[in-house]
Amino acid sequence: MPELQPYRRILALIRFDATDGVTAEKALLLARLNRAQLDFLHLIEPDGALDGGYARSGTEAAARALEAASLRRLNFLAAQLGAGETGCNAVYGPPRQAFQRHVAAWQPDLVVVGEPSDYVDGPHDVLVLSAARPPRRGRWRDLLMGLFGARPLLRVHTMFWRG
Repeated sequence: MPELQPYRRILALIRFDATDGVTAEKALLLARLNRAQLDFLHLIEPDGALDGGYARSGTEAAARALEAASLRRLNFLAAQLGAGETGCNAVYGPPRQAFQRHVAAWQPDLVVVGEPSDYVDGPHDVLVLSAARPPRRGRWRDLLMGLFGARPLLRVHTMFWRG
């Protein structure tokens, strides 16, 4: 059986949602264990209000401003984790195309994401960290939990597959 090679480049897809902390920490841990380069990527989906009502130069300026703001947030996240060597990138545009362009340019061995996405496939491995769905225990239990405002505990499960 061939020996597995350590990862050289790890890409963490950051969405600025509840899974960011776990995604960034897991990616950083794997990067340190493998002595790999780490890159944070935030994809900014086009906004109809932004793209629809402004002159072309205004749209491009607004997109660059959104990218700059995302970069500040990514750099802050990297600094919080003590990962000053992490590359940070923010791209405004259709997520699938932006992701594919970044992957083609940077060529990661592993992509770490917080939630499954239909566009993260490619020649790299993918690690998906996602919240487990609570087991279905019946309608009465759900109704009573809803009435009393109780929420099921959040558990983090990981899925991993080789590309």
